[in-house]
Amino acid sequence: MGTSLSGAAISEPALDTVLATMLAAFKPILPPQVPGLPQPSLSMARARPRPSGIGNIIGMTPHGSIGMVEQHAVRVDAQMRVTLWGFAAAEVDQAVTALTAQVYARRESLAAEGFLKLVFEGSSPPEETRHPIAWRRFADYDVLFETSYEDINGAVGLIAPIQSQEQATATGWLQQGDFGRWDDAAAPLVTLRGPATFIALAALSSLGSPAISPTGSVTLTRNFDGAPPPTDAGTLSAFLALAAAPAPNVFVSFATIGDMLTAFAPDGAAFAMGEREGDGTPDQYVPTRLAFPAPLPLPHATDRLELAFSQPKFDRAGVVYLRAVRLGS
Repeated sequence: MGTSLSGAAISEPALDTVLATMLAAFKPILPPQVPGLPQPSLSMARARPRPSGIGNIIGMTPHGSIGMVEQHAVRVDAQMRVTLWGFAAAEVDQAVTALTAQVYARRESLAAEGFLKLVFEGSSPPEETRHPIAWRRFADYDVLFETSYEDINGAVGLIAPIQSQEQATATGWLQQGDFGRWDDAAAPLVTLRGPATFIALAALSSLGSPAISPTGSVTLTRNFDGAPPPTDAGTLSAFLALAAAPAPNVFVSFATIGDMLTAFAPDGAAFAMGEREGDGTPDQYVPTRLAFPAPLPLPHATDRLELAFSQPKFDRAGVVYLRAVRLGS
């Protein structure tokens, strides 16, 4: 895989940007200028875009336990041309040989910068010039260069709920799997039912820069259908210990979403997706994860793990995705 122009989700880089990147990566190999002679120079004798992967998609980049962004690439088949100078024909012959040796000696570092293929194609015969009086020779190198970038394809979100209908009761409901989403449009109860065993909670949040939590508390509850009102565990660590015990019926609350997320550890690089604040800048999403000290079992369909926000929706622009991570996933 080639070099990446950015760690954030961006649009496809323009071809002139890619060509400039190629020249900048290759230029340090050029020899220094000889006093009394022109500066050795680098140009492109040929450049053609080439396909990469399938539809220029070369894979998927995970961003924590929730985000997954397409990895795209731009490839260019080109011929890099170096102009070398000397006071005699033999000097430019030696300069071509020395330069080619340097190019091959740096193949690994060039590969790390995106050069997938690098071949010495040949050189022109030495030619004498009059202004100035010197000898010149061109050395050509065929290269295949690739630069990658992340593309969200204009996506503004990750979860598309599926509307379902229970035939016996004609009750409508939304199927979101182990995911939930809270934002300034709605913050519905996130209910996870067994049978399942969870090992972590993951979050993907965009709360502005600097991050400002919306007004409202968050409650995490482990109980079961028909249970009496749950007991306050007091702290997150106590809640997780009690939630893994048989027949748990406990909860823990956080004053704000930000307070809850401080218990989560970083879970990959942030990336851009959507633009909700109307400022023309893509929103930055930060992946985090709370690993449970022990697996949290929900052995029956009546067992529940719930995340509740105290308000119907956020009172400011923002999005928080939530996911329960299953054992083995």
